[in-house]
Amino acid sequence: MASNLITALLRPDEFFDEHSGEEAALALPLGIVFVYAILSGIVGYQMASLMAPMYEAALEGYGGIIAIFGGIGGFVSAIIVWIVAAVIFYLLSMIFSGEGSMKKVLEAVGYGIAPLIASVGVAMVYLAIIKDQVITPVIHDIMDPTAAEAAVEAFMNQQVMADFTLLQTVLSVVFMIWAANIWYSGIRYGRKLSTRNSAITVFIPVGIYLIIVIASYGVI
Repeated sequence: MASNLITALLRPDEFFDEHSGEEAALALPLGIVFVYAILSGIVGYQMASLMAPMYEAALEGYGGIIAIFGGIGGFVSAIIVWIVAAVIFYLLSMIFSGEGSMKKVLEAVGYGIAPLIASVGVAMVYLAIIKDQVITPVIHDIMDPTAAEAAVEAFMNQQVMADFTLLQTVLSVVFMIWAANIWYSGIRYGRKLSTRNSAITVFIPVGIYLIIVIASYGVI
């Protein structure tokens, strides 16, 4: 199982070509997605915990609940990423008369999520290191949207959080490109597409996502 993962990560074309005639095996991809979801949940919990004191004056005693919901949101979001990516690739591949089951697409996308684990892993470690350095503004009137917006902006613009945002942007781009390379091979063999059509199916939506990520940091 470990050898399959290493081959899929480093030689995806070889891996998916070799397994193209087999039924989709979802056990390992599901494990990958679960690990990704767990780490994403931890990062969501960490971020929500850092921001929870912001609302403590207005919502006294609810800091723990906010943190828990942050963790649940991170976990669920990771699962949604897997499913939505698979649906997008499946639907786009239909334009090119792709063959092969949805399970094969879910399998390919699951393997491709493996590099993203590194991204959330680094985020988790970084947030653990800088948690005592973060200064959280306090919102005294939660019904004042201007005050709330100003507090969130001040929170995200402090140096340690600005560095975190930059780090996440860089990691998102690097590891998403790696993931896209795995998805390209997985969709090519799993849906029996040409190199051109599989490239269009995968790289266009991934490219749009990366443009949004980079733009959100203010680079473009």
